[in-house]
Amino acid sequence: MENNKKIYLITDYGATSDTEKNQTKIIQSCIDDCRNSGGGEVVIPSGTFLIGSLRLYSDITLRLKTGANLLGSKILDDYTNYHVPSTIKYLNDSYYKKLWNLPDYYFYAMLTAYNEKNIKIIGEPGSVINGQDTFDENGEEKFRGPMGIIMSQVTNLHLEGYCFENSANWSHTLDGCTHLTIKNVAIRAGHDGFNLHHSKEISISDCRLECGDDCFAGYDIENLMVENCYLNTSCNGMRIGGVNLRFKQCVFSGPGRYPHLSENTYFTHAVFKYYSIGPDDIQEDAQDIGFSECMINDADKLLSYEYGNRELIQNNRPLRNLSFENVSISGIRHTSLFKGNGENVKLSFKNVKISFDSKEAFLKIDDSVELNFQHVEFLQPTIISMDDGRTLQFEGTADVKVIPKNF
Repeated sequence: MENNKKIYLITDYGATSDTEKNQTKIIQSCIDDCRNSGGGEVVIPSGTFLIGSLRLYSDITLRLKTGANLLGSKILDDYTNYHVPSTIKYLNDSYYKKLWNLPDYYFYAMLTAYNEKNIKIIGEPGSVINGQDTFDENGEEKFRGPMGIIMSQVTNLHLEGYCFENSANWSHTLDGCTHLTIKNVAIRAGHDGFNLHHSKEISISDCRLECGDDCFAGYDIENLMVENCYLNTSCNGMRIGGVNLRFKQCVFSGPGRYPHLSENTYFTHAVFKYYSIGPDDIQEDAQDIGFSECMINDADKLLSYEYGNRELIQNNRPLRNLSFENVSISGIRHTSLFKGNGENVKLSFKNVKISFDSKEAFLKIDDSVELNFQHVEFLQPTIISMDDGRTLQFEGTADVKVIPKNF
């Protein structure tokens, strides 16, 4: 804890652990006192505390001690969205509201902050936040309940040390935030891991994500570094778009340990799926997205990019370049489609080892794609196909550049 910051222990306010009685009002009164005194540290001691929605404010650290468990209520009336705005525009788009069954109160959560600064959620070893897969028949897809953590337009956010289990919807909704540090956070089951729409200056390290849905999601992200993380999913390793997004020394491993809850399947769909939704404000074309020193194993597809495809949510700004360097790729089962559809895009592989044991094409590209192989080792005969019917076959080490006519 920072020097001269007061400690607020929730049990001093009457909070009781290991009971079916909801502790939200008591814990919120502790948080409010901390806020009114100019900030400090709110401490959750060992024990299980049942909560609905709690709201955090500037200059507050929420500390979960070893053995602390914040348990999300299964009663929907225990939650509120606080009527705060979100930077995510498709929440009010009629097409997507109908397609995904998004209720007007869609962004409600266990822990929320809006337009604040200097917030920390720190968990000591063995601390847990558990969403209990709370069911909402009027929620997204007619079953998803509250989010886990919503931090909207927060500056200087630090998340560390806890495990989030069984999120009833996205476990972390971090939209429009600036200067995020996330370290040693575990995510188990539930839905998405980290959603980063419109956020920038982000460092994520030493996290273990075992998600039922996308490990990372979001668009209009700027300056993201993900290092030394383990990603396991029954959906996509990432559904993402933005500028200067880096994944370094990460392991992408399927199939998912926990199921995709809407489909009850476990296979990993794709390692990288582009995300650029039509109705939102996206500032720049996506570029400088790269993987380095990563291990990738067991997914249906490595990539999914078809610019302009509304169904794939890739119909706003295009992707301009994507790279893999010093990466090992194995266990991919089907053809990856990578198509600019008239918008030029560069796809680069440098010092990459690819083991693709299938008679299908490893990759299918169109004449908008510049493909660059530098010292790429193919362990089996591997086919790259093009929309005009041509194919390229590789085995052994390849150094080749394919430049389409319209570049």
